[in-house]
Amino acid sequence: MAVNMKLKPKTPKKVNAAIKNILNELGVKESPVYLPLTLSENSRAGYCFNNCEDYVKSKNADVIYGWMFWEDRKNSFTEAEFHAVIKEDGKLKDITPRVNNESEILFVPDMERNHGRKSDDSWYSWANVKMFDNVIAERTHPLEIKELDDDYSEIIRL
Repeated sequence: MAVNMKLKPKTPKKVNAAIKNILNELGVKESPVYLPLTLSENSRAGYCFNNCEDYVKSKNADVIYGWMFWEDRKNSFTEAEFHAVIKEDGKLKDITPRVNNESEILFVPDMERNHGRKSDDSWYSWANVKMFDNVIAERTHPLEIKELDDDYSEIIRL
């Protein structure tokens, strides 16, 4: 039976049991950290890989891949989304604006998985981990994000 619910995920206020369960599912040992949005010229919501790649071309910085977390506590929903931030002067910075205008994210690095450019027009990525009522409903698996043009991409399961 399909359940139709409107989810409104936001940045979690704390690292709770659901976040810890997802970290365990991912096999990530580091602790998540809160990162405020650091505005960067020409960064677009939903394009973290491109934003970070463009940023490091002209700065002394590195791209760091990992997971950002979302939750909708009202619906007992928690999610981890593969994401990219930059590391500059020893500090992690999130330069990708949110569609929902969140001012910070909860992020944990995960540089063990395939990440970065796969080819000139595609990226390695990972499917979101989704949890309802503290039970994993969807697990991650490898993806390729194929850029079709500046505004559209195709997601391919690897």
